[in-house]
Amino acid sequence: MSQFEDMMDRISNNNEVPDRVWKKLDYVLDDLPEHEESAGINRRGHRITATAAAVVVAAGAALCCANPTFAAKIPFIGKIFAEVENEVPFSGNYSEKANVLSQGAEGDESGNAVGSEGIVKEDAGVKVTASEVYCDGLSVFLTTEVEVEQGGLKNMPGHYIGDGDATAEMMYLRGSWNLSDGTPIELMNDNLEGKVVDDHTFVGMLKLNLPENGMADGKVQLNLSSVGWDDVTKLDAEDISESYRMEGQWNFDIPFTVDTESVKEIAVNKEAGGYTLEKVFVSPYQVVTYVNVPFTEREITREEFDEMMDEKTGGEGDPGISYEEYVEMAGRDYQECETVICNQDGELLFSNPDGYGKTVAAVDGKEITMLHVFVFDNFEDDIEIEKSRLDDGIVDMKKASEKAVISTEIAVK
Repeated sequence: MSQFEDMMDRISNNNEVPDRVWKKLDYVLDDLPEHEESAGINRRGHRITATAAAVVVAAGAALCCANPTFAAKIPFIGKIFAEVENEVPFSGNYSEKANVLSQGAEGDESGNAVGSEGIVKEDAGVKVTASEVYCDGLSVFLTTEVEVEQGGLKNMPGHYIGDGDATAEMMYLRGSWNLSDGTPIELMNDNLEGKVVDDHTFVGMLKLNLPENGMADGKVQLNLSSVGWDDVTKLDAEDISESYRMEGQWNFDIPFTVDTESVKEIAVNKEAGGYTLEKVFVSPYQVVTYVNVPFTEREITREEFDEMMDEKTGGEGDPGISYEEYVEMAGRDYQECETVICNQDGELLFSNPDGYGKTVAAVDGKEITMLHVFVFDNFEDDIEIEKSRLDDGIVDMKKASEKAVISTEIAVK
């Protein structure tokens, strides 16, 4: 059994994977090329879940062999956005907006860039250089260069992104990050996506979503404990984790400044069927919609909580969450809520849900003067509308408006 088949088999035996994930995965699979001769077919969409990510990586694996090495010795530090900004998820023109980091920036209280370009950390034969940073108030976008002394990067697979034939390679990151005054957050599917430069060098972008406690300048503490990557020559391996993993410590303090000039938060407050589209956040690289979703409360007794936590911890140790915290998090049953976001031309902004009612969509370089937002109370309608674009790339907005609980146009410019 191949690595990919083994992974899918394990996922299919996981009863916790909901039906809606499988349906979404089927939609992604329908839109992927079956073999190399399908090069002329449009490949649409980002990775939707970890499951879909594995599918897309496997489907695009053959592409890495055709990816030529860049010209040797090109100086990338301070210019990585220019190299990868159009070939990564959440693509766009970052290079004119990003701040270039410097080695002295970590200790410069005045915020002035001093010293050599890039913040450099080395361990275990791996040199990681943080190069540029941009923040739209909701996310920090960070470019880095990873240099691996032992090599082994040239067989890294690619995955399709956006609405065309562009591909990106991906390096897995493990560790945690936090704001200066915040609790550490484990890196979960927060990976470095970009390009293999040569067998020893990778450049890419990392997107970190900030806690929504107001837009303010600050500092991200990024603590990496391993970097890893897949290898197309090892797809039949028994272990379905990354083919290579380099463990060490690469700790960064990354100062960032919020770009308040290029972002908008637009109040909508449109209500229908118990749902309310409260507001929309628009930056040059992402659109975020916020919907209040109807819910019913359910009682969770202390006994039920204790039983669950005992099963989780084996009756020993701290479960990591209090009864009150668990009730606040799990004591509500939300109705279904799916959001489709299009620009003024009916082009879909491919999106992922991020909690109950919040949806994050990538701009991917599309022009946006107006947004069409459709909120659905069932997953089937959402999928039907997303599939309506497969022939000509344009969403059937008339059908979407008829099926949506909330349908609205929002002027952006």
